[in-house]
Amino acid sequence: MNTNPIAKLSVNAGVSVGDMRKLHGTSGIPAPAAGASSVPDILDVWKAAHVTLVRSYDWVSRLDTVNNPTSLFPDWSADPTDPANYNFEGTDSWVRQTRSLGADILFTIASEIPANKQPVRDLEKYEQVVEHIVRHYVCGWGGGFENAVTHWEFGDQPDFGALHFSGTPDQFYQMYAATARAVKRVDPLLKVGGPCVAFPLNDGPFREGFLTYIRQHSLPFDFLSWMWYGDNSRDPLDFRTIAAEVRAIVDKHGFSDAELLLSYWSMTGIPTAKFEDADNAAFIAASAIYMQDSAVDKAIFFRADTGADFHYKFRDPAGIFEADGSENARTSAFRLVGQTLATSKRLATTGGDENGFAILAGHSADSDTIRILIANYAIPETYLVARDRDVFEFQVPIGAERVNMSLNVPPRRVDAVSAGYAGYTLDVSELPWGEGRHKVVRYRADAEHRGDMLGSQEGEGASVTIEGSLPAPGIELIEITRLAS
Repeated sequence: MNTNPIAKLSVNAGVSVGDMRKLHGTSGIPAPAAGASSVPDILDVWKAAHVTLVRSYDWVSRLDTVNNPTSLFPDWSADPTDPANYNFEGTDSWVRQTRSLGADILFTIASEIPANKQPVRDLEKYEQVVEHIVRHYVCGWGGGFENAVTHWEFGDQPDFGALHFSGTPDQFYQMYAATARAVKRVDPLLKVGGPCVAFPLNDGPFREGFLTYIRQHSLPFDFLSWMWYGDNSRDPLDFRTIAAEVRAIVDKHGFSDAELLLSYWSMTGIPTAKFEDADNAAFIAASAIYMQDSAVDKAIFFRADTGADFHYKFRDPAGIFEADGSENARTSAFRLVGQTLATSKRLATTGGDENGFAILAGHSADSDTIRILIANYAIPETYLVARDRDVFEFQVPIGAERVNMSLNVPPRRVDAVSAGYAGYTLDVSELPWGEGRHKVVRYRADAEHRGDMLGSQEGEGASVTIEGSLPAPGIELIEITRLAS
């Protein structure tokens, strides 16, 4: 019996299976700015990773429902038509940084959690304030920006108990209605949706109730946003599985045209989570590959920064940079995934599986570059055991407060055992430049490598065979580029 099998992989560079889906958004704080002067500058890594969409909610400035000097609208007794009554400085710097990458922005309208979770008291004024914030980032109002924000999200995990919203569901629905009206009044082509449900498989007022209210009141609704972490499964296929169920629920309520926006995804969302860096890195890459064949329309990784949390006042382990901004295997995985997704057309592949050994290939718009991403991730044995109940119960520590949570989860895939591949043989055929010369470069991210170049070779001809060792957990990016004759 071969205890160290070698995967047989192939890529047909002459067969496109469609456009590469740009599911490479993120959240976090990429550089020092007003209100966050202590964070390191990691903007160059975001640029190298070709980040496509950034969610604002992990920034320092939010729209609170009570007076708060750090809120976008600090004083609710002030005139909402006067730009001087807004606090745009910090968020403007964040928007400027994000737009410098060419990335779109998902702007989240939500309160200063955890300090305040109250519903707004003056709904009419709230709508005016939201409208002027939208105008600032879309129409240049108050010295703002032109078309800087494309997607407007209302709410953040309202089903997360009193930690995130202390009002009634009806009050939440009414605040969404005010937000949706304000956004569409500025520009009907802007996208509006929400509410970033924390437990997308739990029915209730912030899933069925929310969708029913929108349908009954004929409100604008361009996307449903939700989140998912792999804490209780460590299964990179989770995001595809959950998306299929969420898609069915949204369609059942009559919103087949609404997008599915995965506002947060990661291996872990629990502040006390423990993991190995390389294991998490391989999970990130495998998950991103599997999402290419999912119902997810936009995906935002949580979180591509140091994890510095200015609201909860702790360092979130989900951050993929060290505290000083230095990189690790997770940082490299994020960058290598982004470089692969930045290719234009997706190519036909064989040899991968759905148990953690995943392969994705694409070619650039000019067809001069082929990128092939291979992830070797193994779901830990302890997560391949069926649960007595497919319910995950956990406790969230927020300061001195302890909040018990319960969410429905998919059944564990008890047969999703890793094939145990120790390496691969990769055959790449029908290179687009035919019999011309080419260069092959391999990059690695694992416990010993941080996206390092392993080596390079040159050759010629319309095909090439590449062999490499790649035990789990590990990631490789193979780049084949055309050379001048």
